[in-house]
Amino acid sequence: MLPTSSHQPGLWPSSFTAEHALQGMKEYGQLQAGPNQQLFWVEYQPENDGHTVICNWQNGVISTVSPPQISVRSRVHEYGGQSWCLLDKALVFVHGDDQQLWLQPFDGEASRLTHTSECRYGAPVWDRLRNRLIVVQEEHPPGDNPADVINRLVSVSLEDGETFVLHEGFDFYDQVALGADSNGSLIAWISWEHPEQPWTETQLLFGRLDDQGQLDQIQALGDEQALTQPQFDSQGRLHVISDHNNWWRIYRVEQQPDRIELRVLPGQDEAEYAAASWQLGQSSYLLLEDGWVALSHRDGMGALQFHRDGQTKRIAGQYSNFRSLSKSGSTLYCVAASTTVSPALIAVDLENGNVEVLTGGQRPLPAEEVSEPQHLSFNVAKEQAFALFYPPANTTEQSDQLPPLVVFLHGGPTSAAYPIFNPKIQYWTQRGFAVADLNYRGSTGYGRDYRMKLRKQWGVADVEDAVALVEHLSERQLINPAQVFIRGGSAGGYTALAALAESDCFTAGASLYGVSDLNALCVTTHKFESRYLDWLIGDAQFDGHVYQARSPVIKADKIRSPVIFFQGLLDKVVPPEQTDLMVNALRANGVKVEVHRYADEYHGFRDPAVQQEVLELELAFYQRAL
Repeated sequence: MLPTSSHQPGLWPSSFTAEHALQGMKEYGQLQAGPNQQLFWVEYQPENDGHTVICNWQNGVISTVSPPQISVRSRVHEYGGQSWCLLDKALVFVHGDDQQLWLQPFDGEASRLTHTSECRYGAPVWDRLRNRLIVVQEEHPPGDNPADVINRLVSVSLEDGETFVLHEGFDFYDQVALGADSNGSLIAWISWEHPEQPWTETQLLFGRLDDQGQLDQIQALGDEQALTQPQFDSQGRLHVISDHNNWWRIYRVEQQPDRIELRVLPGQDEAEYAAASWQLGQSSYLLLEDGWVALSHRDGMGALQFHRDGQTKRIAGQYSNFRSLSKSGSTLYCVAASTTVSPALIAVDLENGNVEVLTGGQRPLPAEEVSEPQHLSFNVAKEQAFALFYPPANTTEQSDQLPPLVVFLHGGPTSAAYPIFNPKIQYWTQRGFAVADLNYRGSTGYGRDYRMKLRKQWGVADVEDAVALVEHLSERQLINPAQVFIRGGSAGGYTALAALAESDCFTAGASLYGVSDLNALCVTTHKFESRYLDWLIGDAQFDGHVYQARSPVIKADKIRSPVIFFQGLLDKVVPPEQTDLMVNALRANGVKVEVHRYADEYHGFRDPAVQQEVLELELAFYQRAL
């Protein structure tokens, strides 16, 4: 038994402040290797007013390449993603304020390339032979009707910014790949139509570029599978990731006289070699001259695999999560994370397996004070669900009392929680809270079958899993069942509110820009998710009663626990009116409510000062409930 402390769990003092937690929140992504052992990437910098800039590493020296006062960020599909590409002596990026493409020579000033104010751009790819970009364009006509938004594939001249439409007609475009074979230029990309999402069903489009750079001989591959990340090898053979056999795995596309076949690359595990494409331009595998490198996930844990000469081995095994692969020569670059250090940019020598940390990888907490996750599986509705459990961890304040629990709910809802060092989780465990990060049915990382369990079950399966998780931890005597809190952002906020309405096992809850009115969401949300509810709930016209039954604002009279709300007033994904409706309904029923609104924030808070305040306010709210 642990020594008794005079401090109740959940109220332990800690020197790990919200400011300390956010110091570990620098983010890296969108890696592109350049010549002469250079690496370029996009970096979110809390210390730079939350701007996202493009950085360069060469010979141990890191410099900022894009203007530091400009935030490099695409808002195509609202969630953005790949927002720049590398040229020989310059780079092109999306300016976060105007959503236009800008050209930045390495020896000159950045200048605006496109002048189409009604359009946004994302996922640019350099077509070297034609001195142009091929890029996703999203046109927003006047008005707020998501049905009016047009997505297409366009080319943009690097000489004068002139834009030409290459392909349109699909609702969405992403992940353009260029290649070549003995007969000329090749192109492939991913498209999908409403009401599908990129993790439910997509199409692979592929063909050629003619002498004028126009599309030619385009073919399509699809049918009840989610295809992602097309890529050509040096011989011009097309590869793609498909989940048609449950797991997202890498396949070679082979054309037979009467059909197109997918042939799996040997050496892969039964694991996920991709994640849900919430953002443009994933990069989770690379084709080599004599093999491949890929990241995978299974049961929450990540692995980086190197396949060559018929052998598959794990590399950089000290890390548990990887993303954004790039390569130059025999050096592999990626973002890597573990359960004890912050994310790092690493370089891996594929010849000897040596790992070099280029930047990041700090230890915000001593190793003995870090709460490391335990992967849990538990039974619910005759099935299994999964979570990552973090026990309290503070060497100066331990207790024989069972700790309060905070249930974390990821967004999406088709996303996932990963076992990496998350300073916001450690912020809670340092104060005597246990944390359970729930991968409810419908989360990614456990195969297509598990992911599809949320179809028309949102607000049911995820809520059942949250309640079953609390029961599981209570039965194992890992938590105090009388002190359980639930919180989430966006879709996670919806599940938190729905769980508060359906169960009395939660002491209090928090909704960060969470959904509360499903009918209103159908009308007001952005194009990318405007038909997502068809899949998650049902047809709004014919299943209106289901929308009513599962909307937290309709069930507000069933909530008795205090709730704290956080909302950005510029949010186009979950508009502020959603939070206002829920707050008013709870207050009308006499429920204790706090609400905090932020005038300059969108969907997901980026200002470090706001993030710090949210952590502190949420902690104080729960501690008052204790």
